[in-house]
This record gives sequence, structure tokens and C-alpha cells, in this order.
Amino acid sequence: MDKIILNVFKVITLALIALAVILQAVVLIKGKEGLVGSSVLDNYIRLAYVATAITAILAILFPVLFMIQNPKNLLKVLGVLGVLVVLGFICYSIAGNSFTIVQLEELKTTENISKSVGAGLIFTYIVGGLAVVSIIFSGIAGLFK
Repeated sequence: MDKIILNVFKVITLALIALAVILQAVVLIKGKEGLVGSSVLDNYIRLAYVATAITAILAILFPVLFMIQNPKNLLKVLGVLGVLVVLGFICYSIAGNSFTIVQLEELKTTENISKSVGAGLIFTYIVGGLAVVSIIFSGIAGLFK
């Protein structure tokens, strides 16, 4: 089964690459002036949409299939998601609005949006810091193994 899936992905990948190469050749042949009002770039963008859609579908499908095959790992994933949700609530509760009403009007935003942005920044800083710490820890731990 895995070999069939691998072969299907190889064929899809090669087909997308071949289409991209053909479209790139057409772009190079027509030149800058030949592309004005042309549908070549539209086809290029459609190809990018198709590749992005396939990638998004597979990025969602494979983890779901993996979790169905390994139910023990599902509990770990749900635990991590729970921790992230709690961290999000903590970040939102400590985030504040540092803008005055006049500044908010100039920025055409509200106090809630300002607080949400602040919470997102705090969340990003914490998760990014944890990622850096885990990379350093795994590097140091690898030296002692």
C-alpha cells in the first residue's frame, strides 16, 4: 500500500513539475511584452493553486490517518493542543492595550483587536523561545549520548 501511494505521489509531482516547466518555457519565449493580457500567467497561478490545495489536503489527511492508526499518539497530540489552548488563554489574559483612544482611531482598530494582537505576539514569543530552548537542549543532550 505504501509503495502504491509513493508511486502516485511521484506521478503527481512529476506532472506538476512538467506543467510548471512548460509554463516557464512559454513565459521565457513570449518575453515581458508578450505576457501583457496573456492567459499564460493565469494558468501559472492556477497551477500554483492546485499545488497548494493538494499540499493542504495532504497536510491535513496524513496526520489524521496517522492518529487513527496510532491511538496512543492521539492522546499526546490532544495533550499538547490542550497545553497550547491554556497558554493562549494565559497570553490573552496578560495582554493589554497600550494605545489611547485617539491612537486606536488613527489606526482604525479597536481595543479588543489590540489586545488580541498583543496576545498573539506574547504567544509567539513564548512558543518561539520554547522551540529555541528545546533545540539547544536536544543539541546538548546529543553530545552526551
